[in-house]
Order: sequence, then structure tokens, then C-alpha cells
Amino acid sequence: MSYFKITNNNAVQAFKSFETSKAEFIEQATKLATHFGGKPIFSNRVERVSFAGINFHNFNQLEKNHLWMKPKAASSFASSPKYGKPKAADREALEAIKAKYNAMVPDEVSREPLLEAIGTNSGNCFFTPLSLFLHDDVIYLNTRLSLADATEIFGSEYDAAKSAYDTAKIEVAA
Repeated sequence: MSYFKITNNNAVQAFKSFETSKAEFIEQATKLATHFGGKPIFSNRVERVSFAGINFHNFNQLEKNHLWMKPKAASSFASSPKYGKPKAADREALEAIKAKYNAMVPDEVSREPLLEAIGTNSGNCFFTPLSLFLHDDVIYLNTRLSLADATEIFGSEYDAAKSAYDTAKIEVAA
């Protein structure tokens, strides 16, 4: 793995734009999950971040849980409204749940503009790890990718920036 930094203003703005969109997305997903009494589950992929469903703390004790997909480990215990034809007695309740759920589901956030701004695309990232963060208007990367606009740096510079970034994150959360 090699360490890089990017100071290109377009890339930095793309990173900030992605982070802002992602924060809004998480806020909307949290509102949706809270509305139904659960917590949001996200799908974090190379090319996008999307909403995977709702994790209900006690699914079996949930009122009208038969109107929701049963959570499974394979889906990180995410639930969403059932699809298909419900029983006549449940039709109205299920339609109301689906309407509210579908109206509140946030749009996914694409990473493509960010990846293009740093000189790559999602196809290059499928088999090559890419770790990146923004600190003091500099994007730091840990990857094997060849990036045209990136300056290779020593691991010690990367580690110092990562440590400062992590410390700043902890202070903001506190």
C-alpha cells in the first residue's frame, strides 16, 4: 500500500460535497427508521451509500410485524415492508406503511463524483483497497491505485494526519 495526498481544490470540494450529502442522507434515514421504531441500516458500497432497511430491536414483539419482511443475518437484520398481495384484513394497513416508507426513503448518495475528482472510478476500486479521509483541506489516501493528481507521501505523514483527523473526530463527537 502507498500513501498519497491530494490538495486539488476540485477534489477537496467533491469530498466535502459527498460528506454533506451523506450526512443529510443519514439524517433522513434516521428519521424514517425512528418513525417506525427502529434504527437505520446502510449499504456502504464502492460506488454509493444507500438505505438497506430498518433494524427493529425486538422484531417479534413489534405490533403488526407480519407486515414487515422478517430480518435475517444475511441482510444485517434489515426489515422493509412486505411486498406481494396481503390478506384482505391487512391490505389497508400494509398500503399505509408502504406509502409512508416509500415517501421517506432517502435517495442513495453516489461516490462517483468524488472518485472521478481524485482520478479514478468505482471499477478500479473493486479489487484494490482505497481508504481516504479529509483533514485540513487535504485528502489523504491509502491505496495501490495510480492516481494522476496525487502526491506520494511517507507513511509517517499519513499516520500523523490520520491521528489528527481521528482526534478531531472524537472532539467533535464529545
